[in-house]
This record gives sequence, C-alpha cells and structure tokens, in this order.
Amino acid sequence: MISGFKKVTYLLPFALSSCLNFVDPPQYTQYKPILLTRESLEKSISFHQADKISSPAKIYYKDNYIFISERYKGVHIIDNSNPSSPVNKGYISVPGCVDMAIKGNTLYVDNATYLVALNIGNISGSKVEVQKQIKDAFPELAPPDGRLIPEKYDIHNRPANTVIVEWIK
Repeated sequence: MISGFKKVTYLLPFALSSCLNFVDPPQYTQYKPILLTRESLEKSISFHQADKISSPAKIYYKDNYIFISERYKGVHIIDNSNPSSPVNKGYISVPGCVDMAIKGNTLYVDNATYLVALNIGNISGSKVEVQKQIKDAFPELAPPDGRLIPEKYDIHNRPANTVIVEWIK
C-alpha cells in the first residue's frame, strides 16, 4: 500500500506539467497590404467601362440589374433586362470593397473602413453619385488567412493617414 505522501509525490509531476503553458509562436500573415491615403480613399469611387469579372464575391439583383461585387475592387453592373442576353454595363471602382447591400435607390458598399452610400437611381448612365461617406464605420481589412498583421504593417508603423484596401500574396 502506498502512503498518502508517496501518492502526492508520484502525481506531483503530472499536476505541475498541466500548469506549464506551451504557447505556439504567433503566426503572422504572408499577405502584404495595399495602402491608400485617406484623401485618396475619399476620392477613389468612380464609374468605368465594363471590365472582366475576375473574382466575384456578392451578388445582388434589383430592377433588372445584377450587381456583382469583386473583392477589394468594386461592383460590376449587369443589365439583365433580357435574361438570355445580359449586358455588362459598367464597373464602379470601390477600393477595399468586401460587401454591399441595396435599399431603394441606394447602393451601400464598404470602401475599406468607410461606409459609402451611392445613388443608383440612374444607373444606366456612366456616372456614379456618392451620397454619403461615413469614415471609420468598419475596422481595417484583416488578412484573408486570418493571421496576425506583422508589426511593420501595424497602423503605428506605416505612413500616417493610410488605410489597407487590399491584401496580396
């Protein structure tokens, strides 16, 4: 029979080993950020000729138009009046775009950390009207792999008044 003291002595190494905290080193992203100054970001929304859809993300349908967001780039506008022959009408450049929504004649889109409201009431034209921009409505874009941002790209270690609008490998 083992005495109480000996039982504790035998169990002590196992008990103490659970107290040791083996922490894996932090995993930093291998992606690199694309930065824009806040001034450039505020002026970055513009309408362009139709372009190839390379990396479609979200899709929204309204009034015979299909809106397709392209991650970090903007929103494609497809005229679907004739579903058997849709026409790519144009492209709204919105750096940092990840998501969008439509209510009434307003397209809401994220422009990196800004929330932007665009009038789409006359979408058949080749112009886009910014109704409102709300600065810092969203946190900065995180790396796509969900890992930590290296210190050199931290907001305090990069040029002043810059915003991450995209991550590239």
